[in-house]
This record gives sequence, C-alpha cells and structure tokens, in this order.
Amino acid sequence: MTQESRSYPLFVGSYGSAAEAGVRLFTFDPESGKLQQEQSLTGIESPSFLAYDARRSTLYVVSETGDGNAQGGAVVAVRVDPDDGRLTEINRQPTLGDHPCHLSLDPSGDWLLLVNYSGGSISIYPIGSDGALGALSQKLDHKGSSVNADRQEGPHPHAIYPVPGTDFYLANDLGTDTVYTYRLDRQRGELLLHRETKVVPGAGPRHLAIHPTRPFVYVIEELSSAIDVFALDAAEGALTHLQTLSTLPEAFAGKSYCAEVAVSRDGRFVYGSNRGHDSIASFRVGADGLLEPIGHTPSGGKTPRNFLPLPDGRWILSANQDTDWIAVLSVDEDGYPTLTESGYPMRKPVCIRLLERI
Repeated sequence: MTQESRSYPLFVGSYGSAAEAGVRLFTFDPESGKLQQEQSLTGIESPSFLAYDARRSTLYVVSETGDGNAQGGAVVAVRVDPDDGRLTEINRQPTLGDHPCHLSLDPSGDWLLLVNYSGGSISIYPIGSDGALGALSQKLDHKGSSVNADRQEGPHPHAIYPVPGTDFYLANDLGTDTVYTYRLDRQRGELLLHRETKVVPGAGPRHLAIHPTRPFVYVIEELSSAIDVFALDAAEGALTHLQTLSTLPEAFAGKSYCAEVAVSRDGRFVYGSNRGHDSIASFRVGADGLLEPIGHTPSGGKTPRNFLPLPDGRWILSANQDTDWIAVLSVDEDGYPTLTESGYPMRKPVCIRLLERI
C-alpha cells in the first residue's frame, strides 16, 4: 500500500492543562478527509511542540511553562507503542529556561535540541537507547535586543532546525532579529556559534523551512508578517538574502502576526500562517527559489499557530488555537488550499506532527 493511499498517523500538541488530554494521536484518512482520535496522554502542562523519533518509537514534548525559577520549563520523552499507539511517559528533564517552544532531533538520533523563548536560551540533551532523556549537556544563552520595545527587549529564540547532511543548525531569534548558524559537536553535545544572519530590524524571525531538494531557506517573520527567502550554502552554513514578501493581502489593515511556514513535500509550494488575518498564505516556488503569491485561504478558525501539509500534497491540517479546532483544507494541483467542513475539536491545538515510520 502506498503512503498516498493509507491513513496518516499524526500527533497534536496543545496548550491544555496537565489534567487534560493535551497530547493526542490521530489518524487522517486522505480519501474521506476525516480525522479520528486513536490515543491521548495527560500529565503534561502546555504540551505544545513535538518531535518524533521513529527509530525509538519515542515522542518528545516541550512543556511550555516557566515562572522565573531555576528549573524553567520541561521536556518530556513519551513511549509510543508500535502496535496500538498507546502513549506512556518515559521521563522528563528541566529546560533551565522559561517557556520552551520548539525542539528538534539531531539526525544522529543521539541529541535533542530545544529553545527557551522567555529564557533566551538553547538547551541540549543526550538521548538514551531506550529513548530516555539524559541530563542537560549544554545551556547556551543568547544576548541582545532589537527595535520593538514590547517584543524585542531581550533575546527570544523561537525555533531550531538541523541543516540536512551537515553539522549545522539554524536558530531563529525573534528578540534579536537574527538567524544564528551553529555547528553541533556531536561528541560533546555542544553548539558552537558559526555565523549570524541579520534580518530587517523589527521583523522578528520565528520559524523557518528548508527546501527538501534545493538550496533555499524560507524564514517567516512574526512581527512584520513577511517571508524572507535565503539562498543556503550548506557547506558553509551561510544564508544570502534573495527576497521578502508579505504574507497578508494588500488591503488588510488590521493586526496580524505570522506563526508557521512549511514547504510542500514535492518542493513546489510554500505556505505561511497569519494569526489575526487567520489565513494560510500560499506561494509558488520558482526555478530560482523565489516565491510567487498564489492567494489566501481561511485557516478554519482563529489563531492558526501551526499547520501541516501532508506528504501526498492533497491536504493541509491547521491547528486553530483560539477556536479549539483542527481544520482540514484540501489542496488542488496548483497548490491552492480550500477550507473544508471536516475537522476535529481539541482544546487549544498548537502543533501537528506526522508519525513517520522507518
């Protein structure tokens, strides 16, 4: 059976309380466009962003909390039963920084890296053969600020991503208007600063997406509601700015803030979410990596914090945080999404991740 014809298993994280089923496992049927809940997990406060390790059948979850104490938030390892998807906590570690909000698994499988938004830092952990998280190997503090006194009074790292086929990581910092390139020492579990790429002051780089087959990176700017296109020199970990495009319609005059950016699995389209305009902005990728706007589609609710284009290219799932709804959008051959009536209720959904098997 092909990937396109079978149901997709996927995880959803949320801003639910520890008493709620804040992490859920769903299946999505690409023929009917329907979601079905299979399993759930309680016991984690604000289990927002997720990363899945298929080799160890382990899900990693940030607990996006923090009240200024030394422990900060937490990161939790969760066993996923390969037979029925049942979720069981393995262990957890403190992040030593407030409000961890994004995490990545190193391709080696040996390390987990996360960013602490309010804490202004990056935390790194070793991963055991059983999927358990070891004690923190490094906490790296960012420094600096930028021009927006309300949002950029200090560093606010928002996401971190491995550059495929290299030792490099790209880390967006909304507070310093910088994309940092780090080199990971996989023996020690430590990041070494390699270079810095500045964006327009006040833009607020939030997330990024690396093209699956070509040397381009797409950075979504939360505060300026824009997407920056960069050429990527993977061998040097260097970014060269090529283009900036708004994610909003020209006529829109309200307040809106970007959240997520994603490239379709075939690399033909880029999508970004607008919180305020509450839409998914769609772009066509040219031969030169530059973007051409296609249009805007309602996200299916308020505050689309995260969304997931599915591998077959026919569907996008949108996590609408402030209307407690995971919306289903169908995508045509030209890459344009259309909102459907399908979806699933869930309290404050934040992050959608595919359970991809080896």
